[in-house]
Amino acid sequence: MSASPYPSSDIIETAASWMARLWAEDASPEDKQACEHWRKQSPEHEQAWQVLISMSERFERLPKHAANSALLTSKQNSRRQFLQWVGIFIGSASVGFSIHKTDVWQQAMSDYSTGIGETREVHLADGSHLQLNTDTAIDVVFNGKQRLIHLNQGEVFISTGHAAEFVNQPFILMTAQGQIEALGTQFNVRQDANVTEVTVIQDRVLIHHAQQQLTLNAGERMRFNEHQLAEKVTADPTITSWRQHKLVAEQMPVSQFINELSRYRSGILRCDDAVADLKVSGVFPLNDTDKALQQMAQALPVSIHSRTRYWVTIVPRETSL
Repeated sequence: MSASPYPSSDIIETAASWMARLWAEDASPEDKQACEHWRKQSPEHEQAWQVLISMSERFERLPKHAANSALLTSKQNSRRQFLQWVGIFIGSASVGFSIHKTDVWQQAMSDYSTGIGETREVHLADGSHLQLNTDTAIDVVFNGKQRLIHLNQGEVFISTGHAAEFVNQPFILMTAQGQIEALGTQFNVRQDANVTEVTVIQDRVLIHHAQQQLTLNAGERMRFNEHQLAEKVTADPTITSWRQHKLVAEQMPVSQFINELSRYRSGILRCDDAVADLKVSGVFPLNDTDKALQQMAQALPVSIHSRTRYWVTIVPRETSL
């Protein structure tokens, strides 16, 4: 079995303890010397230290809405919040989750990422333009031989660039289920837990899957998992409406509507089984999910039951909880 490319949670926890000590107001030169000694004891120790340094730098660059602004009134408080955040990773790992597989870890360690409800535009050296949807993380590797985008999670819309110095370098997007090589082009890729969905807007792409290659043309969509490719289908023209912060629903089951909306909203959003199959149509704002829920409730015989802002259930209108 190959070694993990990430340090263990125990080593991360020790590194975080050293970081907390050095960030304390009464940290001494002896503390710094002892930490350096610990880092030199093992390559894993140094790797864990560098991982936390990288994460802390990214944390300090997070937009204000991504952290508790009341805790960011000083650099010391910001550091304290960061170490609390690392503690969540360690706690998750101790109950059976792999620390480097969590969504937030992916975001922290990726080259570009977005939080829940956030989108982001990225311009690359070859002239390519990327738009990241909610809760998305990517890595970018330009190595002189190919242009490689790793979609670690989420959804991205890509318009490939054509700068002369990159013309002979294929542009490839990699997901957990396969690779998409751009032949043009404009395309949208969404990666869910076990499925990749590709929609081509302009020109075409070449899908590399196991030992197969398949061309997908403009106006076509395909889903595939690790084991098989689904049939090509005609693309829904509203598939990229998220780029305008809109969810376009046409006779969409409430259960599906809620699942889509929950991608843009923190906390728990669910629906009662009694309303799951009701159909909703309309154009709903993704940058104001409260308003979207209110619009849905006005159109259907449902009510919004909120225990808190972060725990919302859609129920039949006559139900009283």
